[in-house]
Amino acid sequence: MQVNYEAIIDEAKNKMMKWQEINEQNMWELFQNKEGYIVYTKRNPENGINMNRSQTEIARTPEQILDLVADVNKRPLYDEKVETAHVIEQIDANTRIIYVRIKPPIPFMSSRDLVMVQKVYEQNDGIYIVCSKSIIHQKTPPINKIERAEMHLSGWIIMPQPNQMTKIVTIQCFDPKGDIPTSITNQYAKLQTDMMKAAIKYIALNYK
Repeated sequence: MQVNYEAIIDEAKNKMMKWQEINEQNMWELFQNKEGYIVYTKRNPENGINMNRSQTEIARTPEQILDLVADVNKRPLYDEKVETAHVIEQIDANTRIIYVRIKPPIPFMSSRDLVMVQKVYEQNDGIYIVCSKSIIHQKTPPINKIERAEMHLSGWIIMPQPNQMTKIVTIQCFDPKGDIPTSITNQYAKLQTDMMKAAIKYIALNYK
């Protein structure tokens, strides 16, 4: 049976755009406001898993940011937590199936990997959205001694600002799976903000 990846990722994108707003309905709680990064957390209303929302601004164009964060092959350039990342299958110009393997946060724990559908959206107002969500892919079954995690939702919202700055919001809801303590799960939740900081630092140094 043909899998409708378009419908899967469009639904995830619509949820992300709804949840990214800071309002009473979304119930985000401020976790940290430090060094230009604002981080909020909440429980996913659908499954109770922790979600993170990180926000910052940078004096680079939306296209420069998109060039880095939409290309999974470039992920290891800036994210030291990633063992490997690549495209499994190109669906169309903006949609692909990607594979990412994440190093464990502590020794003697298995790596986590993800198989996701990823799509890049360009809106008429100049906003770019990069959205990813876990899927089951017949050609990429789970690997022995690697825990197949689940990304319920992950995305970058890249918004041009009138002051030649670009505002960036990232949202992530990640379930590492496996029998691990809550403290380790929380470390995985922190990886999203760390990844964003690493990406912004890389862009500042390498995109002029």
